[in-house]
Formats: sequence, C-alpha cells, structure tokens
Amino acid sequence: MKETMIWPIYLDSEKSLGEGRKLSKEYCISEPRLKEIQTALDKLKYKYTLEPTKSYPGEWYNKSGRVIVSSEDSKKEILINISEKIKEQREFKSKQKQNKKNKKRR
Repeated sequence: MKETMIWPIYLDSEKSLGEGRKLSKEYCISEPRLKEIQTALDKLKYKYTLEPTKSYPGEWYNKSGRVIVSSEDSKKEILINISEKIKEQREFKSKQKQNKKNKKRR
C-alpha cells in the first residue's frame, strides 16, 4: 500500500494548475474544506491520516491542512473519488435546505 498526500488546493476549481490544482475543472469543486475531504474519505472507506495544521508550500500562510491516504489507487483516482463524493454531499445538503424552506412555507 502506498501513501498519497492530498491538499485541499488539489481539488479547488478556483485555482489554476500553476497554483496547485491537480484535476481538470470538471472534477473540481469550489473551496474544498478539510472536513469535507475527511467525510468523503470515511464514506469511501479509505485509510488516512489527517494533519489539520499543515500549510501547502505555495500558500504557507494558509493552514489548510492535508490528508495522507493509504491506498493502491493512483493519486488521480483518489482525487476524482473524493471530488465526486463531496459533490454528492453538497447536493444532498442543498436538497435538505430546500426541503426545510418548503416545509416552513406551508
């Protein structure tokens, strides 16, 4: 099993490839948070180590944290899986909020 380092900036659709994004924008999400990545990894059943106080070298002033994932999957596969799971989570949360608004209006 190999270890793969994942920084939130790898999934950020608002960053360029030169700034650290690793996937094409179709797979990325805006402002990914370490907590969202952690939840996605739990649901995907990856083994990981969370390091919340680490700073991405290109943004040393921003303590975004990082995750070290132990898996046989490639880095790209892991990133795409995390991104898709976060998208699902965000859609689910927005549907829940919409349902709550609709119930209040009745």
